[in-house]
Amino acid sequence: MKIRPGSQSTPQPPAVDGLAFILAWSYDRLDQDTVLQKLRSSINKLIESGACERAYFGKSRYRENFNILLAGGSKALVQIGAVDTVRQKGGIRIECNPAKFADGDAQQIHRVMRGLIGRREYNELMRRPLLNVVHFAVDIYHAALTRMLVRYDNAQRMSMMAKRVGKGGFIEGYNFGSVRSDYETTAYNKQQELVHAAILAIAQSSSSGFNDDPLKSNKIKQLKRVLEGPEIVRVEVRGKKMRGLPLWKLPQQTNRFARFHFADLSVAGIDLDPLIEKAFLAMCRQDGVKAALDAFKHTEHARKVHAFWRSHQATWWKPGELWLQACDALRETRMFPPEAFESPDSHAEKQPVKRRRAR
Repeated sequence: MKIRPGSQSTPQPPAVDGLAFILAWSYDRLDQDTVLQKLRSSINKLIESGACERAYFGKSRYRENFNILLAGGSKALVQIGAVDTVRQKGGIRIECNPAKFADGDAQQIHRVMRGLIGRREYNELMRRPLLNVVHFAVDIYHAALTRMLVRYDNAQRMSMMAKRVGKGGFIEGYNFGSVRSDYETTAYNKQQELVHAAILAIAQSSSSGFNDDPLKSNKIKQLKRVLEGPEIVRVEVRGKKMRGLPLWKLPQQTNRFARFHFADLSVAGIDLDPLIEKAFLAMCRQDGVKAALDAFKHTEHARKVHAFWRSHQATWWKPGELWLQACDALRETRMFPPEAFESPDSHAEKQPVKRRRAR
């Protein structure tokens, strides 16, 4: 897809770019020891067969940690056996990146887990998973941070944690939210990340001593496709601490896409004097849009600066639609059965009512 001058910025449907959930598989400490002893033999066989590999942590809240090696090239981390059986909400934690799934990867995870803990028990646990982490990502094609302003509203608390500036002086990305917060949000230059990954792949193949011309040619073609492709800004909402949220409650959570506001400088809007515009844009990128608008509040340019900001509001950013699509994207990963997205009350209402026998 080549860049066309004047192409309108177009957000793509959201993807699930990170996922971790807990299953309420629980035993008291003594029973868990017995169950884990049986499981270890099965886990070791999976590792010996090449289907899985051991995962190592300095300190883990689980007693068994291993990766399922997926056909698409990614991994799914499985952690079994809660160290603290009282405080932890479940004895199984699974972490994966559905955005990297190839066809059949979700089913591969299910096959391994059913083989370990039993089909019936696993299927029942998956009806009520608890969200630990979920990341949603939206790619905006034909967009560049150098041609937009980004504002993120977070009630009384909004912090720009990082602003990465490339050697050429252009903005690569913004991170919003504190390190300790439950959520982190970011907007960054995705095309540059893809270019870096493609160049790294070429460098790694060369350093590994591969002299396979078709392989090198394929990697160079991948780099060329990225360079000739559209400019991309990625917007991510990263739920880092979902605190055991049931899946059916996710649509009811705050839509953090709605806290993003974009001013598209590539479309026509109110004009400012060149010097005022340059000063306003510099302050927006240095201190944030809210701080820049506040700085102009009591000056003779206040009205025009606010009109400039409002006149460039991106009409292509529709956060309400994106949030609904993001929740649907989680369904489409095929990690969870339909029942996992239904409240227990609605599920109970669907159960047939048993008639009493006439006496």
